[in-house]
Amino acid sequence: MSLFKKSSKKNRSLRKHLDVDPGNDGEEDMEITRRLEGVKELQESRERKNGLNAVECALGKELAAEFIAMDDDPFRQRGGGMLKLSEGRQAQMHAADIEAGIRDQFKKESFLRDEHEEMKKKIMLQNFNNCIPSKVPSVDDILMWKAAEKVRLFRSERNDELLSNQMLAGIPEVDLGINARMSNIIETEKKKSEMLKEVIEKRRNLAEDSMFSQDRAKDLAKDYVQHSICKKLLACLSN
Repeated sequence: MSLFKKSSKKNRSLRKHLDVDPGNDGEEDMEITRRLEGVKELQESRERKNGLNAVECALGKELAAEFIAMDDDPFRQRGGGMLKLSEGRQAQMHAADIEAGIRDQFKKESFLRDEHEEMKKKIMLQNFNNCIPSKVPSVDDILMWKAAEKVRLFRSERNDELLSNQMLAGIPEVDLGINARMSNIIETEKKKSEMLKEVIEKRRNLAEDSMFSQDRAKDLAKDYVQHSICKKLLACLSN
């Protein structure tokens, strides 16, 4: 009889290999994902939402954020130590600068326009005094002065706008000085007088041509009448 007994335990494998159907495995994975999604939704529904604090209720979210930032950094040291203006305040300051610039430009325009008108009147008066003849003016001079008067009246009736063409086009105006402006005005008046003379000469030539054609027609009519009278006399003598 042996002293030691043999163990009666059977050799069992630690891991059992089970035959699993792949179709059942996919269904189990889907079931697990559905359960996880349900748990996540339940946790999100139980989560407490943050509400508004007292400052946000009194001032609103934007102003409350500015006050909170001011409390955190009252001297604006994080932003360079300068005060930060709001967008509305910046827009107001920009609009005020634009309005002041436009007002100054209008003042300059009105001042220059008045100065131009005064210079034109002075130059016209001086030209008129210099051009006064010592003798009786001729018909051409009278016609020229009448035409100039009509042109001046037509120009005075024009409605001058506040803004000049240079300002509307964005071209900066340059002050050329009183001498340059006076010379420009004098040259303009000379050019106008030359154009008026050309128009008068053309009209005079047309009138002369029309008178010549009328005289020629009268001469032809006289010749025709005399020729017909001579024919009649010859016919009577022959009979």
